[in-house]
Amino acid sequence: MAAISDSRAWKLVAPHCDIEERLRVVPPSAQVRGLWYKSVFGALKQSGKLEEYEEYFPGDRWSTLTYYPVSGYLLRLAVAGAIIASPSELHQGMYEAARRNSTAFASTVLGRALFRILSKDPIRLTEQAMAAHRQAANYGEWSIVSRGPRHVETIYRTEYVWLESAIAGAAVGTFDACNLVASVKTQLDDRFNGSTLITW
Repeated sequence: MAAISDSRAWKLVAPHCDIEERLRVVPPSAQVRGLWYKSVFGALKQSGKLEEYEEYFPGDRWSTLTYYPVSGYLLRLAVAGAIIASPSELHQGMYEAARRNSTAFASTVLGRALFRILSKDPIRLTEQAMAAHRQAANYGEWSIVSRGPRHVETIYRTEYVWLESAIAGAAVGTFDACNLVASVKTQLDDRFNGSTLITW
């Protein structure tokens, strides 16, 4: 963490979020696939702000299926949020980055095929998001509980990504991609545990 703390990226985001406390307890073994790192690029490119981001992380290159530390992803996600919105509103920026990533994926050939299959069944759509998480991260546990005919709760345990901003934005973006208007509410037990209540 010492190497990160001296960087411009760290100085940009540390005063505006809990990344210092978060990274202090995230185990080095917690990893995500490079796909997550690349999703940050996609959101910034959509926003027309990729060049500004690359000033903080010159030469960043990630293999889609290789696992990398989630700590590095968290720093990059926070910087992306600060650039998309502003440092003081980086949570809103992270929400927007995650939302845009979901809609960008939906525009790909694979995304279009997948969302065509799942768009008529929001519960299956949510289950697919959980399956994707299991394939892309080696930590944490997501589960789903039906709360009614148009109401599901996704429960997160040991999820190191910001639930109230990035995870909420990804949920909204996924439903947006299926042309479903959803209401998303986050309930936090603590910074790593909580749930998303989705109604449509």
